[in-house]
Amino acid sequence: MIIKEFRGFFDGFLPDIRIEKRANKVISDMLTFGKVTVNKFCDTNTEKIGAYRMFGNNSFSYKELARAVVSGCVNNQGSPHLLCIQDTTEFNFTSHIHRIGKKDKDVGPVTLNENAGFFCHPMLVVEAEEKMPVGIADINLWNRSWDKQDKFERDYSRQSISEKESFRWIESAQAIKSVLSATPMLTVIGDREADIYEELCTVPDEKTNLLIRSSINRKLACSDEKLFEKLENQECRAVYSLEIKGNKKRKSRMASMELKYIKVKIQKPKKPHIKDYPEYVELWAIEAREQMKTVPSGEAHVLWRLLTTHQITKVEDAMQCLEWYGNRWFIEELFRIMKSKGFELESSQLETGAALKKQVVLALQVALTVMTLKLSLNKKQAIDAELIFSQQQIEFIEILLKNEIEGKTKKQQNPYPYHSLAWCAWAIARLSGWSGYKSHGPPGYISIKNGLDIFNNKFEGYMVAIKFFKNVYKG
Repeated sequence: MIIKEFRGFFDGFLPDIRIEKRANKVISDMLTFGKVTVNKFCDTNTEKIGAYRMFGNNSFSYKELARAVVSGCVNNQGSPHLLCIQDTTEFNFTSHIHRIGKKDKDVGPVTLNENAGFFCHPMLVVEAEEKMPVGIADINLWNRSWDKQDKFERDYSRQSISEKESFRWIESAQAIKSVLSATPMLTVIGDREADIYEELCTVPDEKTNLLIRSSINRKLACSDEKLFEKLENQECRAVYSLEIKGNKKRKSRMASMELKYIKVKIQKPKKPHIKDYPEYVELWAIEAREQMKTVPSGEAHVLWRLLTTHQITKVEDAMQCLEWYGNRWFIEELFRIMKSKGFELESSQLETGAALKKQVVLALQVALTVMTLKLSLNKKQAIDAELIFSQQQIEFIEILLKNEIEGKTKKQQNPYPYHSLAWCAWAIARLSGWSGYKSHGPPGYISIKNGLDIFNNKFEGYMVAIKFFKNVYKG
């Protein structure tokens, strides 16, 4: 899943050995120090200069770094079924535009036109059965130009899909077919933005399935009803309970959900740029709708409508698809770890858009390592700690557990298999202030990341002390 300490991670992907060596050190230091900005993961001025030169080197772009990241994902294949989750986020560097400048071809307006930055669209791969990350199978970074025409000026409705930004959903899905060719089954998962007729027609094949959230009340072939009405008029196949976690917009609750599903024929839209596509595409549609009895006053009910190429012949099939789609939160959490509450990527002091894009690729892989560490706490099987930690780090964790972290009672003891990744993750989370009690719930990603920061600071001091005593002993 993750390359331990990233030794040799970029070997063979960059222009020369010196650049590869520097890139390997930079990504290792990012993980070690829990930071992705140069001033925070470099110890000395010499290391800072080396890192800045690597990011500013024009002999390679973020694409070479991305190929190394994708190669790591390819090497981790082995599961019979992989969930390929794609989504888009933006990185906002508006506060740094005075330093970068609007003439930089790698930075442009983002969602709010007055803000500056670029977009990131990765494909995160997760094992369907074990729910553990395998890696990142595709990375697409792009930016708009400051003088880009709006949709009306471009006659957006008549543009072919390859001319639109939304083509990224199709492009990434097509790319993973060859990248993950050793895997028997792939399921490409996307949110409402992925509800594109051209994608429904072109991506699925004998081993590649689609599972996307429907956003358009599409016309159905050979029917007077549209998609949403067709689903709503179906009989309820099952009622199940769904735990809803609260946020600023909704309250925590156990929702009562009605499940419906039906096979449908989606009619081709009447648009000139898709005249060569099939007249309809046959899919299964799923609806999961919260019953009003569990909806708090003033809130909207939970409603998912999914389209999939997976066969839905019984309730269990539909529930399986809902469970697979629920794994979209993996990529949302990955973005969160990279941003303000995690590695603070948008605080970067790099001075060009090209350098910032390189930094994003490295930060994606480092954030994924933190995610894997946290997720190991939920796994029944013991994953070897050496997947991420060196032998000396594991030995130091054991010292911390005995002398600082564990208490005297059984509830205060590390409950995970000795020297497993979860055993390390439990210790790391405890350093951040997490109680360790199951009744208090598992630690979050930010707790893991903060605990990793504290651990690395302590480990650095530990290594300095060992070196000191070795020198004294020699003397």
